[in-house]
Amino acid sequence: MYEHRVLYPSCDLRNAAYHYRPRMKKVAALLFIIAAGNLVLSGCASPGPDPEQVSREAEKQREAERQQAEFRKGLPPVTNPSQVR
Repeated sequence: MYEHRVLYPSCDLRNAAYHYRPRMKKVAALLFIIAAGNLVLSGCASPGPDPEQVSREAEKQREAERQQAEFRKGLPPVTNPSQVR
């Protein structure tokens, strides 16, 4: 019954499973390294914001702040009831 293990040790299922696991770990590690490398390279390859767009957004922000300050100047002064005694 167990003679085939002696004659053909590679036919032992437990032995085959033992040799199968390290290969799968290597394959899994290689796939992980490839995926991580792909993420890093794709992140480095993406272009940054357009300088013209950055300057337009900064100008819009300054204009909005200027309009807000102008609006506040036109408001009447607010009295705080807790300070009036």
